[in-house]
Amino acid sequence: MRPFLRLAFCLLLAAFPSWSHASFDSSRAWFEALPALERAETQANLILLGHYDFLVDGQFGRATYDAVAAFQQSQGRTGTGVLDAAELAGLRRLAADVDRRLGLEDVTDRAGHVELSVPTRLLPIRTPTGLGTTYASEDGELSLETMYASLAEQSFAELYDSLLNSDDERTITYRTFSDRRFVVSGMLGDYTYYTMFVNGGADAVGYSLAWARSYQREGALTSVWLASHFTPISLLPPDEELRKTTGAPSPALRSAFELPEDQPEVIALNAEIDSVTPRDLDRAIAARPGVRILVLNSPGGAVDSALVVAQEVKRRGLRTYVPKRMGCYSACAYIFFAGADRQVDGELGVHQISTEVNDLVLAQTTLGDVLDALYEFGVRQQVVSYMLRTPPEGMYVFSARELQELGINRGAPIRLDVALDGPLEEAPPVAGGAFVELARLGSREEAQRSLAYAEGRWSSLLAGERLTIDQAADGAFVIRIVAGSLERANAVCAAIRTDGGGCYVGTSTR
Repeated sequence: MRPFLRLAFCLLLAAFPSWSHASFDSSRAWFEALPALERAETQANLILLGHYDFLVDGQFGRATYDAVAAFQQSQGRTGTGVLDAAELAGLRRLAADVDRRLGLEDVTDRAGHVELSVPTRLLPIRTPTGLGTTYASEDGELSLETMYASLAEQSFAELYDSLLNSDDERTITYRTFSDRRFVVSGMLGDYTYYTMFVNGGADAVGYSLAWARSYQREGALTSVWLASHFTPISLLPPDEELRKTTGAPSPALRSAFELPEDQPEVIALNAEIDSVTPRDLDRAIAARPGVRILVLNSPGGAVDSALVVAQEVKRRGLRTYVPKRMGCYSACAYIFFAGADRQVDGELGVHQISTEVNDLVLAQTTLGDVLDALYEFGVRQQVVSYMLRTPPEGMYVFSARELQELGINRGAPIRLDVALDGPLEEAPPVAGGAFVELARLGSREEAQRSLAYAEGRWSSLLAGERLTIDQAADGAFVIRIVAGSLERANAVCAAIRTDGGGCYVGTSTR
């Protein structure tokens, strides 16, 4: 190679980010091993922290890799593209802080024919318009306008063309068009604007966000967030409008809580607990203001979020109930103990807090918060002792006798028959009854690669359990660990979550 060509080649290599195919492939394997909902949640959290500027789709690519690595670097760590338990927990906590600061709220904007997620603390002022609704900051320097346009007299492409006119005040800096959606953005005087429309078939639904320089960071973040949390009502599932008349949470923005039909005093936690579970609880209570009983069916999850939910349960004086064939484990138990009356007919399991962080001080602080809450909820010391003596990879499930003798069940008996949907569409039944679901992927090739990664990473945790790939009714390829019992399945899932993975526990008889 000629000297000047060799130098040019070296300079070209130096211009690329410091990543390798090996780290990229490792990042892909880690990301694809996460459950589908957790993959989407991770991308959404990276948006809130300003690292990811694309649509949330749960699919791995260069943008996801770069965003994960950028987050790691922002925390003073090496950008490997693979989040360990501490980093994943940190991402969730930081994103939850941004969520609370922005006041993100799922809004059904009927005037604009759309469901969207609005930063209500940034945009507290709502004003109906002839085409939709305007949401504005108190100083007017940040505004969001939803817009509805019929396509009876103009095509979607013609609508796009009508927004491409530039003049002395308006300059277009970016534009993209497809039959499904288009984006036009640029400068309008001293304001940056971002306009997106989605093709709803007979109509087009869109929004335009504009912000001054003083809102540069908030405006850029909100524009990306809205793009992934903006759905025309006409494109929601057919029964969506019927469900909205009851105030039920939208299945398009799935809630951790279900609202059983014909039981207006009941809401049910039927999912893993994560950073948005407290917000989901607020939505569920708003839909069921007369709620008296909280049904629990959860493998646990984020301790901080569980404590927030528990305090709200105590404040409202809700009764808590774990029905037969259902279970409340790990962090879910904190919510159960907060009940004014509480009863277990299924399973209640506890263990030490999963040390999702390597920071000993933070772990001790978290444990202190848990112990304070349990004391406040009137939990006996012997119950706490069982929790503290059971390692994170194990699970102590209380017997029917202990539920009575230790005062775990208390108050008036609860007589309730509740049927819940599975948190995810069920794959074919598996032998053994209980299973741990690790991931749902679009192709068998992806599933086999993810399975190989899971076998290598968690071989020491499986202790003889086998991994399977089953195809669900929706065509997804589901990776599962077949467990001998529900207790064992929860113990394995707890250990995997402690190690930075994601999982869901279920039974083939549910």
